[in-house]
Amino acid sequence: MAAFTLSELNAAIKGAVETAFPETVWLIAEIAEIRCNVRGHCYLELIEREGEKTKAQIRANIWAYAFRGIAAAFERATGESLRQGMKVLLQVSVTFHEVYGLSLNIRDIDPAYSLGEMARKKREIIERLAKEGLLHLNKQIDLPIIAQRIAVISSSSAAGYGDFTNHLDNNPFHYKITYKLYQSSMQGGEAVADITAALRNIRRERDLYDAVVIIRGGGSQIDLSCFDTYDLAVAVARCPLPVITGIGHERDDTVVDLVAHTKLKTPTAVAEFLLSAMNSFEEKLLNAEKALAALARERYRMETHRLGYLAQQFRHNARDRLSHERVVIDALLLKITHGATRFIHQHGNTIETRIRSITGGLNMYFEKRANALTHYAQAVKLLDPANVLQRGYSITYYRGKALTDSSIVGQGDMIETKCFKGFIKSTVEESHVEE
Repeated sequence: MAAFTLSELNAAIKGAVETAFPETVWLIAEIAEIRCNVRGHCYLELIEREGEKTKAQIRANIWAYAFRGIAAAFERATGESLRQGMKVLLQVSVTFHEVYGLSLNIRDIDPAYSLGEMARKKREIIERLAKEGLLHLNKQIDLPIIAQRIAVISSSSAAGYGDFTNHLDNNPFHYKITYKLYQSSMQGGEAVADITAALRNIRRERDLYDAVVIIRGGGSQIDLSCFDTYDLAVAVARCPLPVITGIGHERDDTVVDLVAHTKLKTPTAVAEFLLSAMNSFEEKLLNAEKALAALARERYRMETHRLGYLAQQFRHNARDRLSHERVVIDALLLKITHGATRFIHQHGNTIETRIRSITGGLNMYFEKRANALTHYAQAVKLLDPANVLQRGYSITYYRGKALTDSSIVGQGDMIETKCFKGFIKSTVEESHVEE
């Protein structure tokens, strides 16, 4: 029985492969893994999925001399770099090496296919967000007229972050806007997890802020695929604060742009947006102040005129009323005078008798009251403490107060006795209360 050596078998396989695939072929596959070495060679693992299962898998490479041109052309066309999870259309030559086995050498990549795939995925994500009611959820949150407390998601090393903060800190209006940076990767494989974590932290501190700003700028315009992912779009849509984006995308809006409350192109544009809103509000306040002042002046003029007219009417009416009342009073005085005269003539004797009676009664009353007051004065004089002391009595004081109860003091206490003339200080040797 004839047998192959391993090298003979591999050589046969190699010949069969070269016979079956003498020319390059176009291949649709998903990049499962991609890495480049220091020499610039790129190595990939390509797969085909069927649901969650891997249906096929093969190794591929792009040599350094070809990779530079292929990668640059792909990035210019798509705005993205080749990355894991991307579905691509590849022009490959199929090779079999006796030691390293079967592999594909990538000669070219068609960016049009990847653009179509990215657009399809993006469209599916947008449709899913709309179906779940998330596409316009963040837009329903009211953005404060004046947003002065800002949570910023960005990279501290990004030039865009520096542009944003410099624009706010040195604004010509001298508005005070406070901000806090939530450090995050803004591109690459870690960006989605970092930005989502930052949004979770902001949610816990939502009462500290008026709005969230997601900014990116100053770096490469490629590899913004993280902003077209479903998970990040959901996190932005469900943020309890209005989200403003300024990620510097020069092409179509990303999915995150679509779900955000307000979409702007650059970090500087975001800063301008915040400052412009404050300036617009200030102008409205100033215009309202001017309008109110003008209204107050006009109202003052009208009321002054009205009060002047009312004062004139009042003076006129008052003069008429006074004249009328004088006539009435004069008539009443005349009537009273005539009536009093007639009354006196008719009842003169009776009045004189009553006057004498009243006068006599008053004299007797006043004399009686004067005698009573004299008696009271004598009684009060007898009760004067000076008179009481003069009769031999004394007043004893303990701690500045008159002593009326001997039980209050004890042996050794100092007491002071006031006589009619002078004071006596004593030390208590004994005290007792009489039953």
